[in-house]
Amino acid sequence: MPLHSFRTLLKDLGTLAYNVTHAQPNPEVKIVLTTRPTPLQAKAFALLALNPACTQ
Repeated sequence: MPLHSFRTLLKDLGTLAYNVTHAQPNPEVKIVLTTRPTPLQAKAFALLALNPACTQ
């Protein structure tokens, strides 16, 4: 794993995305897409005992 300062670690963690969209056939239905965490992001969230899918 690369060495990070707190600032660069936050910058790396900030690349996770939580996207909400709607489909044309049924605009009432919400589609949620999340990016997969990188190994570094997964390790950081595991050390913090956080689930990135449930973190806002």
